[in-house]
Amino acid sequence: MNAEDTKAETCIVCGKATDGTAGFAHLYHQGCRFPLCCPMCVDVFQRHSDRFARGERPQSLLDETVAELTWKNPPH
Repeated sequence: MNAEDTKAETCIVCGKATDGTAGFAHLYHQGCRFPLCCPMCVDVFQRHSDRFARGERPQSLLDETVAELTWKNPPH
């Protein structure tokens, strides 16, 4: 295990702690490593990886993704 595996990290999407090996995944984009905490954050990151790599505000990306995933026909 190297120092990179043990340093404190947070999920690039939601900000949840992913310390050590507790994180769900680490994806690489444009040569940078991005920690992720769960499958939903992996999906959001993959949809907007270029924007996360540019450092755009995660909350706006979450808002957009939630809007994309809303029910087409809301329950009655």
